[in-house]
Amino acid sequence: MILAASCSKPYLGVKIPFVATWGGETIGCSDAPVALSDLRFYVSELELVDSGGRPHGLELHANLPWQQSDLALIDLENGQGACANGTGDMFAYVVGGVPPGEYNGLRFTVGVPFDSNHSNPLTAPAPLDDPAMHWHWRSGYKFIRAGVKTDDDGYWIHVGSSGCEGTVGNISACRFPNRTTVEINKFLPNADTVRVDLKAFFAAVDFDDAQPTDCSSGPAEAACVMPFVALGIDFESGNIVQTQRVFSVHQ
Repeated sequence: MILAASCSKPYLGVKIPFVATWGGETIGCSDAPVALSDLRFYVSELELVDSGGRPHGLELHANLPWQQSDLALIDLENGQGACANGTGDMFAYVVGGVPPGEYNGLRFTVGVPFDSNHSNPLTAPAPLDDPAMHWHWRSGYKFIRAGVKTDDDGYWIHVGSSGCEGTVGNISACRFPNRTTVEINKFLPNADTVRVDLKAFFAAVDFDDAQPTDCSSGPAEAACVMPFVALGIDFESGNIVQTQRVFSVHQ
């Protein structure tokens, strides 16, 4: 563990890395037979759970271009190969701090908090200033951009709140929140890695029909239903209804 001094109170420095996988193997933008084509997502409300089951908020370092104090952009694509529509920058971990203690669990939300999600992206600080991660027509951010490609098939998904009422900077509510929560037990900070398993995410996608498909979190997209289930979200309501199975400890 990393212990750093603070002017006001003891402080435990924490680094939490993320890795993209296809089943048990890491996946990249130039891999075969299945290649990553995109994987970018926002995480917020990060907490470490101590040995007594008590959550402690992880305060993120705000001086990094992919983090604010309460959210971060994870970017696991490198803009090459099948990820040609991405960027060369990769942000594969979050860095922050909590009070010193013994921690064995991790919790976070995949998504942008409501107020930040519907603020003006033209004046938002990093990492909310990335136009590729904003849906102007939905007045909010894409919480997840993810996809894979094979030689003759593929699938991509953009997850974000939909059915929002109002305009950017003046949204009153969204019918479909589409945020998921992740709780990982037996997670040791500064030792373990969060696995993002795209095979589990896209388990219901047919990659043998030579017909690429996609999902934009729209109200009538059949291709969204089962990937949303993998996130623990009911596509009909946008609410969490079960435990997600995309994020876990990387073994």
